[in-house]
Amino acid sequence: MHTVEVRSDDDDVAAAMSQMRTWLDHHRFEPDSFRQLAVGAKTRFRLEFKIESEAAAFAAAFRGRVSEEH
Repeated sequence: MHTVEVRSDDDDVAAAMSQMRTWLDHHRFEPDSFRQLAVGAKTRFRLEFKIESEAAAFAAAFRGRVSEEH
């Protein structure tokens, strides 16, 4: 599994989630999971992809980082 973690600098979490969902739909990518995490006053999103190239593309689009979890 390829995990992407994205920090949200936007205070509007709903808008950030909508932007990510629109991007995923446009590219026809379907992550296996999409989680929102509260880290202090900031929000992070963690998405898991089966396909490495999809994880890399999403990370590049949203300034995230990719890690592999087994």
